Amino acid sequence: MSVINQMLKDLDKRQSDQQGSANVAMPLTEKRSSTKIMLIIVAVIVIFNIIGWFGWELYSENQQLKLQAQQEKSPVNLMTYPSIESSSNNTDVNTKPASEYKPTQETKVVVIDREDVNTLKATANSAPSVTQTEQDIVAEPSEVESIARVDKLTVSVGEKNDTVVIVAPIKPVVEVAVAEKPEPIASEVKPSLTISRSQLSPKALAANKITQAEKAMERNDLASAESLFEEILMLTPAHETARKQLAALWYGKKYYQDAINLLSQGIAIAPKAEEMRLMSARIYYEQERTRQAYNILKPIKLSNSVEIQTLLANVSAELNEHESAIFSYRKLITQEPEVGRWWLGLAVSLDSLGEFVPAIDAYKQSITQNNLSTSAMQFAQQRLIELGE
Repeated sequence: MSVINQMLKDLDKRQSDQQGSANVAMPLTEKRSSTKIMLIIVAVIVIFNIIGWFGWELYSENQQLKLQAQQEKSPVNLMTYPSIESSSNNTDVNTKPASEYKPTQETKVVVIDREDVNTLKATANSAPSVTQTEQDIVAEPSEVESIARVDKLTVSVGEKNDTVVIVAPIKPVVEVAVAEKPEPIASEVKPSLTISRSQLSPKALAANKITQAEKAMERNDLASAESLFEEILMLTPAHETARKQLAALWYGKKYYQDAINLLSQGIAIAPKAEEMRLMSARIYYEQERTRQAYNILKPIKLSNSVEIQTLLANVSAELNEHESAIFSYRKLITQEPEVGRWWLGLAVSLDSLGEFVPAIDAYKQSITQNNLSTSAMQFAQQRLIELGE
């Protein structure tokens, strides 16, 4: 027992040591976590400051660009030039408004001898004419005897002195800042190709798909044809050709009930659709569901179709609906009187109703056509014997 107690004490001591160490470790963790949080906050603040500084720089640069663009768009004031006036003792120089002067002209006074006046006059006579925008400015001395005006040059001759004063305009090179009007930029019209989709009507789509389905049938791709016929019926439920083709495919796969349901839907849409009724009746008849076949064909008993009247006559005879059978056989005889089996079927139905006289005549007509099978011929002859013929 003492050993066990010692072990228990050791375990208690270890547990107390572990708890103490855990208690000590907790504050350190919390301290470290608080330090991390502070560092993260500081980092986030620094990042936001950097982003703000970049944003301010971009904003300032954008404002400067806008201001510069506005300055470039504003027109530059053209330089105006003042009019030039030159006065003398009794002569006013002709002046023009400043708007007609292009550059500002400066005058230069040149003093030459009287002997060179004639040379200057000759030169002036041969000199080209000046433009209207250039004006001569005359600086006359107080004692002027005569004035010889030369284009672009004014010569004044004094009486007392043998000197000549020439005042000639000097054209300085003037740089004029002219606001250039921006040339209108022709908007480039890029050629574009516009593709418009004309939405086809359901009837047109059905016509396209029926063509594709027929080609698939020619390739013996029955799966594609079946899918196309289903799409056609979704677009135009009244499409009789697609419904009949799809029913035939399902019949070939022995999906008899599916084919019947499909045809029944078509009959509900078009009650006088003879071919769909005939197909449905054939499936019923092969499934030995004779009454359903008769009910499908009865609404179209006035049809002139040989196939419909043949099936209706057979179904009616099996169901002992002899009046309906007689009606169908007589319509068949009207269309094909040379067929012996129509006469034989009429005779049997008349015989079953007890109308023996017309039955005997019908038996004879069936034998006369001479196109009955051997067993049918023997039956007709035997029945005539039994009826007393």
